[in-house]
Amino acid sequence: MDAPTREQWLGLHQEFREFCQATPWQWFDDADLLAVEHPSGEYRGYCVVLGSGGIEYGLAVYKGDEGLAGYMALMSGAIDSDSPESLYSMNAVSAMLADREHLSQADRDTIRDLGLRYRGRGKWPLFTSVRPGYVPWRLDSDEAVLLTQALRSVRAAAVLVENGELTLQPGEAPRPVLAQDPHEGGWQYRWSLLRLPSPLPDPDYPDTERIMQLAKSKPRAASVWELGIFHLNSPVQESRGERPYFPVIALIVDPDSTLVIPQHSTGPNPSAADRQGMLVKLLEEAPELPSRIVVDTLGTAFMVESITAPLDIQLSVGDTPSIYAIQEGMDEFYDE
Repeated sequence: MDAPTREQWLGLHQEFREFCQATPWQWFDDADLLAVEHPSGEYRGYCVVLGSGGIEYGLAVYKGDEGLAGYMALMSGAIDSDSPESLYSMNAVSAMLADREHLSQADRDTIRDLGLRYRGRGKWPLFTSVRPGYVPWRLDSDEAVLLTQALRSVRAAAVLVENGELTLQPGEAPRPVLAQDPHEGGWQYRWSLLRLPSPLPDPDYPDTERIMQLAKSKPRAASVWELGIFHLNSPVQESRGERPYFPVIALIVDPDSTLVIPQHSTGPNPSAADRQGMLVKLLEEAPELPSRIVVDTLGTAFMVESITAPLDIQLSVGDTPSIYAIQEGMDEFYDE
């Protein structure tokens, strides 16, 4: 995706300046969700105003259905906002007030090239893109357009609330979302119930012949293995200037024999089919098949069941301490 143009950067800085001057955090908190349509009409951004807690000020915009699901996971406590997992699952952009030292050199260069000036602690604009499996990074052109529209729309809504022309609806269950849609050449705000998109079921593993061959070629053992499919916390940058990502690792461990099946890695956000393929490769490299495999989440269990079931391998969800220990060791090694 292309970088924002000079005009897009200038427009974004202007909208953020006016957004902050309107102090919308006086009227909205992080439980108020505002839906804004991308100017292209292709998807929505779900906006959360930050600042009511008096710690950080700005706007977060969760992109599309995937972004909305991530926001709901944060609000429900299913994902800890301070954990690395949030980097692996969030799809959002944000505009925040920050100290100068929190900006990258590229951010400061952009501000200088635009001829803009900012001074003071907590007065510098920090624009960030967060995508599943990637390192937080600079905005691309599409994200700058979305964030600019979101800042403009939320500021306008805050002015309506301040003037008594729009009333918030707190305390209702389920909580409604304030949506802004095109209407007769302008914009119309309306309340609607928030409906999360139904997740697509994980696909069945398609290569049944490969599974049958695997079942015939491997002896059986009365062993219980742990399976881990996780992001490595050390980012990879394939070429200079490209956005770094966190590779996904697949690992099988037999705790009783200390057998570790060689790991496989993919890019930042492999599909369910890709993850299924990682497990099949691990089993093909194993000297035998276990009687049971333990995974740490229901999501992983649903994803791999179409592989373990035809192989007559029991599948359960529980703690995987051996996987955790290896994961911590890998993180410590790459952090050195």
